[in-house]
Amino acid sequence: MKKIIFLSLAIAFTGIFVCTISHAQREVELYNPAGVRADGVYVDKLLKKTMNELGKRRPPLAGDFPDGRIEKVKIESDLFTEVNDLFYGRGWTDGLPIVPPTRERVEGMLRGTDLSSDFLITAVDPMMGQATVEKIAVNAVMAGCRPEYMPVLLAATEAIMDPSFNLRGMATTTNPDIPMLIVSGPLVRQLGINSGTNALGRGWRANATISRALHLIIQNVGGSWPGVTDMSCLGQPGEFAMMVGENSEANPWEPFHMELGHRKAANVVTVIGAEGTHNILGIGQGPEGYLKLVADHMAGMDRAARSVMLLIIAQDTAKMLAGHGWTREKIRQFISQNGKMPFWKYKERFLDTGMARMLGGVPSWVFETKDPNAFIPVPFVEQFLILVSGGPGEKSMLIPGWAGSKAVSREIRLPGHWLELLSGKTKVQ
Repeated sequence: MKKIIFLSLAIAFTGIFVCTISHAQREVELYNPAGVRADGVYVDKLLKKTMNELGKRRPPLAGDFPDGRIEKVKIESDLFTEVNDLFYGRGWTDGLPIVPPTRERVEGMLRGTDLSSDFLITAVDPMMGQATVEKIAVNAVMAGCRPEYMPVLLAATEAIMDPSFNLRGMATTTNPDIPMLIVSGPLVRQLGINSGTNALGRGWRANATISRALHLIIQNVGGSWPGVTDMSCLGQPGEFAMMVGENSEANPWEPFHMELGHRKAANVVTVIGAEGTHNILGIGQGPEGYLKLVADHMAGMDRAARSVMLLIIAQDTAKMLAGHGWTREKIRQFISQNGKMPFWKYKERFLDTGMARMLGGVPSWVFETKDPNAFIPVPFVEQFLILVSGGPGEKSMLIPGWAGSKAVSREIRLPGHWLELLSGKTKVQ
């Protein structure tokens, strides 16, 4: 009888002990992902003021956090769930779960560069939060990046603030534009960036997390908040991630980045203000038939002019074109010469609506045209870029760029300990 009583007390005591341990608070150090301006003001504080003026109530905890790089947070039970709830309430996530930016994880991410953590890469529009190496690393952790992705992310963050990219306009427009990333060079293979089958789709960590991290930087450091500063009418899924690599093995022409002025052996990241994707089915087409199809697709779009247009050609079609002597420049010329519409339709669509003058990029001679049957090129394109990517098949893709933005590229600088980083000796804890 005594043994039974003792055993019951022991079980009861153990249950109380386990219960006490499971509900015991613990303190965790988390890095703050929000941008700080050069004047020391957090962009969130300014965004909260704008929210009050607009009568906005989301995110509910906007600006509600202690000043400082690192915050000590008391966790009741589950770190992942509680940090995600807290950060979501403060407007620091994209709606998907994030990885908590603990001290150990951020320090691990910083091993992906040999720059000091306080080194300023750039200030990010629209609110001009300062993107230091540390702030970039914090958002990289949250997005699920590996340390070896940091060089790409640092270069991309610098690229989006080139004046010709016009991030301020892109981050605040009602149009559904987002920064799309293209990586070309040996780094595509080294980092496992998908440039083959389903190149713009799911399933590849590098593509998904590097692009996601850049969008979090624009949101958290730059202060592009949906409904507050980001006024996109509909938005688009590319706001979560949109990144692709050049398929160098299947590319019959010079590397993509050489057209943008970089040396052949360089690793380069290019940013494009993408509006969306437009599929082109080229099955059964010869070279000229395929290119006429592309021209027809372009002429059917809603803009009289484009600052940039990206044509992604899959490997089978690229091989066919190159085999018949087509170069990138010949392709561009042919499409430009064949993508036209009669002036009467052009006038109805672009002149009478005022779109051609409002958005710009249309030559003056077009406005002076009198013959209703004269053919007008559509659209006028300032940068017509051609990328080889994707797996086997005859599907191509047009990605029109936002009218107010040009493609910008930056060479990716690798740290001195790059080979050690790739070997896996440097990992996020």
